[in-house]
Formats: sequence, structure tokens, C-alpha cells
Amino acid sequence: MLRRLTLAIAYFVASVYILSIVWPSIYCLQHGCRGPEGDAFMPAFFLTPYGAVATAFSLHNSIQQIRKRHSWSWVFWPLAIIFAIVLLAAIAFIALLIYQLTFHRK
Repeated sequence: MLRRLTLAIAYFVASVYILSIVWPSIYCLQHGCRGPEGDAFMPAFFLTPYGAVATAFSLHNSIQQIRKRHSWSWVFWPLAIIFAIVLLAAIAFIALLIYQLTFHRK
């Protein structure tokens, strides 16, 4: 029971994290973001540590479900691809942030 609850919470946090990146991105693509409009991404920046961990748990669970080879395992392939892309982007963002904070001091 606790494992299912943990997975449900991980999937929920990962979904909120992904949507907090996608919705402002769609808005910026449609209207063009300039200046303070980039603040729409602040919830995604705030959720990066939690979103990355939840996405990693969700990706692990998706891969485990694919390995079981049930008749409905195909549902987890798109989820695994999305979670992997988001996880790689979160890792790249954190690495870029560390690089910028370390080597670009004034």
C-alpha cells in the first residue's frame, strides 16, 4: 500500500513538474517572452529538485512495468521516453547552473 502511494505521489509530482515547464513554454512560443514574462518558469525552477527525483522514480517504475511484458506495457513506453527527456533536461539545467555560478562570478 505504501509503495503504491509513493508511486502515485511520484507520478503526480513528475506530472506537475512537466506541466510547469510545458505550459509557460507554449505561451512563450505563441506570444514571445521578453523580460519579466520569463517569471512564468519560476514554479519549474522551484520544483527542480523534487521534480527530478520524482521523475527518476517514475522513470524507474515505468521501466520495471515495461520489463514485466504485460499486454498493457505499451502504455509505459511514452511515459518512459518523456520521463527520460525531462530527467536529462533537469540534469543539464543543474549542471549549467553550477557552471554559471562557479565560473562567472563578478
